[in-house]
Amino acid sequence: MNAMEPPEASMAFSAGKLSDKSEVTVDIVVPDNWHVNANVAADEFLKPSSIEIAARGIEFGEPKWPEPIKEYNEVLEFENLVFKGHFQIKIPVKAVADGYDTLTTNATFHYQACDNSICLAPASVDIRIGRNAGSLKKNDKGNGAGLNGSAGDAQGLNNAAGNDGSAGQGGLAGKEGAAAVALLLFFAFIGGIILNLMPCVLPVLSLKLFSLIKQAGQSRSRLVALGISTTAGILASFWALAGIVAAIKAGGGAAGWGMQFQSAGFIAFMVVILTAFAMSFFGVFEVWLPGSATTRMDAAGHKVGLVGAFFTGALLVLLSTPCSAPFLGTAMGFAFTASTPVLFLFFTAAGLGLALPYLLVCAFPAVLKVFPKPGKWMVILQKAMGVLLLATVAWLLWIVNQQTGNTGVVLFLGIVLVSGVFSFIIGKFAPPGVAFWREAVLFAAAAIALATGWFAFAAPQYEKVLSDRFNARMAQQVLEDGWYRYSPQLVAEFAKAGRTIFIDATADWCLTCKANEAAVLSDPALLQKLDSAGVVRMKADWTRETPEVNELLYSMGKSGVPAYAIYPKGDKGKQVVLPELLTSGLILEAIP
Repeated sequence: MNAMEPPEASMAFSAGKLSDKSEVTVDIVVPDNWHVNANVAADEFLKPSSIEIAARGIEFGEPKWPEPIKEYNEVLEFENLVFKGHFQIKIPVKAVADGYDTLTTNATFHYQACDNSICLAPASVDIRIGRNAGSLKKNDKGNGAGLNGSAGDAQGLNNAAGNDGSAGQGGLAGKEGAAAVALLLFFAFIGGIILNLMPCVLPVLSLKLFSLIKQAGQSRSRLVALGISTTAGILASFWALAGIVAAIKAGGGAAGWGMQFQSAGFIAFMVVILTAFAMSFFGVFEVWLPGSATTRMDAAGHKVGLVGAFFTGALLVLLSTPCSAPFLGTAMGFAFTASTPVLFLFFTAAGLGLALPYLLVCAFPAVLKVFPKPGKWMVILQKAMGVLLLATVAWLLWIVNQQTGNTGVVLFLGIVLVSGVFSFIIGKFAPPGVAFWREAVLFAAAAIALATGWFAFAAPQYEKVLSDRFNARMAQQVLEDGWYRYSPQLVAEFAKAGRTIFIDATADWCLTCKANEAAVLSDPALLQKLDSAGVVRMKADWTRETPEVNELLYSMGKSGVPAYAIYPKGDKGKQVVLPELLTSGLILEAIP
């Protein structure tokens, strides 16, 4: 009864090109029957309201507060100055530097709440562009900035695109806003294309290569149908991921690109699927359908049929998302803070980009003539593809080892063994042509056995070891080779000392992260130059989700890892975000 929910808060820039004539409107809604002290306290024991705001490349002027309400307090026996209900704070833009980014705008509203009988301890609420602590009620009066987050979404979209469009009256407005949408959608599309070349996708190239070879010699119409089916599988997986993200956001959680690899259950599922697919490539068993539908499937996607092409696309997405590609990180950084329809729109654009090479090959089958005609060599190649799929399983086991050591690896090797055994049993007792119920029963038995073993035995042990090791790692302030573990408090300490900070947001399951670390961030020459320049090196570990790394990625306009940033002299307001693919030159050029 003696508590107040935090006030709803949102903010948005004024419409038009950002300049020293622009301003930020901060909307605050105080719950009914409560008030907050005005920005000027009526008595020395009352805490006045205040607001802090910062953004990269933007200097703000003094806030313009509304006229306070004079209200006599019978308990305190004097006239107090308060704000009630919905009110606005106007903050002018004083100066704009090159390379500014309004997406990094962060504000903190400090307040003390009181009712007619009690005053609470001072508190604060953080406000972000595109992901605010609250939004205006639909019946509130005002200029509409921040309604349902749409103004914030529009502004964040314009900022990420590098220009500022109109963000007023509840949504995108004007040609610049539309251009920003188109530009970021193009980024998502290009990022999807580049995703085909990222290290995270390389272990599953076998799925794509074998599928293309098997398609050689098909009619053009058949190839187009296969391409469309593969695209449908890709889009279905992207939409499923978008739905999960939307559900997490609706529940108040934080979501990011590649987040499924933070789940031990997802890794276990992929280990089972890939092991079974490899066994199918080796000819241990085949998935088949009865009657006229006996089109044989090897579920790794090398089947010529439309269903196999669909599964190829779906699986490709699941295995290609642990890392963020260039352009894709910028686009998804906005999409993950946007409304659900916009989120689905961006995931669709990325999916079409990922599918484009397959659509082009199927539309122009002459490309497939570079492959020799089908023959015995394909049997050998099929087994080689199985080896590559097992290499993908080994990569997943490497992720497990990074997180839990030998204990986790032993548990997951048990999963691999059970999957392999059931593959042999299915191949022995349910080959193509026998009673179909055998196959159905054995697959059901395999699923039940694996699920029971995971949830009743493996998962509890794995989670305990994982939590213990992760907590021990998080307790370390100084990591290996002079790297510090990222924390906002440590950033603040080095900022006071005027030290430039380089931040590496990474995860054990991110191959692009590991490639950058091996090729660039472990280079002795680079490390020596950074140390000579007094640069503090920090690692933000996103192997498991943590609120502080979620906030860091959000401030960088990123939705996943890898992500890199430099704070000149520790100043977060001058944050320099680097591309996903690093070079030593890019890092050194960004250091003042």
